[in-house]
Amino acid sequence: MREDFFHLKDKICLIAGASSGLGKQTCKILDSLEAKVIAIARREENLKQLQKECKNLEYKIYDFYAQDGIKNLVDDIVKEHGKINAMAYFSGTSCVKPLRMIDIEEAKKVFDVNFFSCLELLKCLYDKRKSENLSTVLIGSASLKMSVSSMSVYDASKGALNTLATSLVKDFAKFNFRINSILPAHVDTEMTHKASSIRSDGYNLELEKLYPLGVGKEDDIANLCVFLLSPLSAWMSGQSIVMDGGRVLY
Repeated sequence: MREDFFHLKDKICLIAGASSGLGKQTCKILDSLEAKVIAIARREENLKQLQKECKNLEYKIYDFYAQDGIKNLVDDIVKEHGKINAMAYFSGTSCVKPLRMIDIEEAKKVFDVNFFSCLELLKCLYDKRKSENLSTVLIGSASLKMSVSSMSVYDASKGALNTLATSLVKDFAKFNFRINSILPAHVDTEMTHKASSIRSDGYNLELEKLYPLGVGKEDDIANLCVFLLSPLSAWMSGQSIVMDGGRVLY
């Protein structure tokens, strides 16, 4: 990739959920394009390692189980680095349980991380004093197009993000801001490894067979995310892009 092609040099890019998986890979690509990356996650040891692997990355420690500190987090970043140009929300937690075993309090915690903290972050960024030509990307789920057993709480929280990326288009356009979402199917990440570990080998084998192009890789999602954050996608907003290796049509 060429940094002049993506026009991301020195742009302030805030990545929530940056310590592993898709968020981490997106940080690395943005850093290679000379963007100014602000990585946010709760595991400092992972953020320190990521910083060593990048050239121009700073980090902030925050646990997105809570919403009450997000405004101060955004204010601190703007004070230190200037107006934010891009934000991708990768923070999330899984819940793999059949319906009869779901605990409502646990479900609320999943929504806290996967939806409500994202909503609060978007609310804080929706301010021309804090953001400029802002492009945001939310990571939903391809569950919008398919059904996977024992994932109802997780998929519902991601479905809320899918809807958010549509409903905020007009509000964001008032400031020339953009919002899109990516709907990944099964991608090989740390979080999906946890889900796979409690399923049978036979189930996991059948799952892989469902994907004509094979199970997704972190780069597959990260590359699209960088494109959506960049000015190359300047006329795109409100789009929910399914990334599933052809599974829906298979």
